[in-house]
Amino acid sequence: MKIEVLSVIMKWHKIFLILGIIFILTGVFLPRDWYNAVPKSEADMTWIRQADDSTASIQKLPPIKGVTLLQISFVIEGLAFLWFGLKRRTHTRLSDDQRLLITTEENKIDFGFASFWLMTAVTVLALVLRLFHLDSELWLDEITTIFFFSPMPTLHVLTGFVSANNHLLNTLLMKLAIAFFGEQEWAVRLPAAIFGAATIPVFYWVSRLMLSQRSSLCAALLLAVSYHHIFYSQNVRGYSMQLFFTTLACGLFVKGLQEDRLRIWILYVAAMLLNMASLLNSSFVFAAHILIGAVALVIIKRRGDSPFPLLYRLIAVFGVTAFLVFQLYATFIPQAYVYAQTTWSDPASGYSPLSMEFVAEMIRGISAGFGTSLILLAFPFAATVAAVGFVVLFKRHWTLTASLVLPVILTVAYLILNRLNIAPRFLLIASPIAILVMIQGIDSVAQFIANKVSRTPDVLSAKLATAVVLLGCVVSLASLRRYYSVPKQPYRTSLAFIEAQRKPGEIILAVHHMENGYRFYAKEFNLKEDEDFFAVRSVKMLDSILSAHDARGAYLVTTLPRGLRLTHPDLEARIGQDWEVVQTFPATLGDAEVSVWRQRQSDLFEK
Repeated sequence: MKIEVLSVIMKWHKIFLILGIIFILTGVFLPRDWYNAVPKSEADMTWIRQADDSTASIQKLPPIKGVTLLQISFVIEGLAFLWFGLKRRTHTRLSDDQRLLITTEENKIDFGFASFWLMTAVTVLALVLRLFHLDSELWLDEITTIFFFSPMPTLHVLTGFVSANNHLLNTLLMKLAIAFFGEQEWAVRLPAAIFGAATIPVFYWVSRLMLSQRSSLCAALLLAVSYHHIFYSQNVRGYSMQLFFTTLACGLFVKGLQEDRLRIWILYVAAMLLNMASLLNSSFVFAAHILIGAVALVIIKRRGDSPFPLLYRLIAVFGVTAFLVFQLYATFIPQAYVYAQTTWSDPASGYSPLSMEFVAEMIRGISAGFGTSLILLAFPFAATVAAVGFVVLFKRHWTLTASLVLPVILTVAYLILNRLNIAPRFLLIASPIAILVMIQGIDSVAQFIANKVSRTPDVLSAKLATAVVLLGCVVSLASLRRYYSVPKQPYRTSLAFIEAQRKPGEIILAVHHMENGYRFYAKEFNLKEDEDFFAVRSVKMLDSILSAHDARGAYLVTTLPRGLRLTHPDLEARIGQDWEVVQTFPATLGDAEVSVWRQRQSDLFEK
């Protein structure tokens, strides 16, 4: 038996040596000419219609070429394979005194095998809710993602950073969906919807590390019917994928610290790599795990054991993860550096984290799923329950609690310290810990009440807690009625309204963020750009178009008024002065409602 094992090990070491040589040669002799054709900014995408002044600004050059970083990564990877091939080391599981021993709740069984069928039913419900009305209208960022990356070769998607809209994993899956099903709303959203539904059983598994089966089922059900999770699961973006892999990676990290099994660490590295491929700000999840690992080492040392075996293990795991992420984004890094200096500080890209405007937007977003009045009335109770739940969970399982909450804290701290703007979607990763602390808080309060009034407190507390959770699920489900009936951004709806009213010869003026939306849906109404509808990005363009079509009436459409006010205040002022709103179509996304304008009668008479 030992001879067979040694034979397998020798075989793998030979493979490592061969791979090492291949990667080093690839890094040294990798052709560089192909990199010149990779788009480096939006101006390089010839299939996208550019603004008149898009090429006026000078594009900053990055300090190093992305292809150079890619070559370096291949050489480093080759040297690592050579080192593994020559060292001939194998994984040896750490002993109990070298690991972080964690007590979990996962072995407390309440429902037996019935829990499997209950969890299956919850997952099916989640999938149905995420597939229902998947073909509703696309909003601006979804359309921009399609316009930018659908025509782009896959190699360029993987190696060229043109904007933060490239949520890499989602972009690749979106291109695959378009290849199979065409450029349809439901098709481009399908990957996000599937990952959204798949998050439910993963979240249940993670919940079982700190909650009972009943509480974990309640947590999974609450996420399954969550208005906000459904919203982002029906979105051509990487947020549902990030939440899936963040939840999975946190669970695997805790299990790795607890059990130190090779398969768990391999799965963790894969989950973190895919998490980073979903969204770059998943780096805060990785940073949180590094901090937790450091605290774990201190705890092991303070209890009198040697922290070095776990330290070496974490260095290996974190090192491999960091390197693979670096290699994945090697060609992105230089352009992302330039992009971050010019774009992410733009006030129109988000809100100041410490502003009342951000607070108001957060209240608006949360209340979309529960109602503004209900949120305001329930806030003191909910905050108290959440605080109780957090304290209980942190005492019970500090590693998992910290791994779920620290990424949110680090994200906000980074944005504040660097004076960058924040968008509510950055905080979606707070969903799992928010649900867990609420579930635990409800359980704790219900147990406290039951102990005071009942001779069988455990039964009563379970019934009370479950009833409160089910009530929350009903409220969330009720809010979905408006979500399903109102589009995220009503491009098609507003265009259909205009087409029903528009007389022959009248034109449509798509202002600012209306531009790409009307380009996307124009084909459904047989409209031609620069003939039936015109993009307007400045007062000069508005005056020029109106002057050229003086004898014809015009409809003007706007959306996202905050962005228009911050980027084109003169254009917003002119519209408010000369035009009046005739119809506004609601949206479920922020201030994404679409307003249809007509020129004031006095202005028409003057002309």
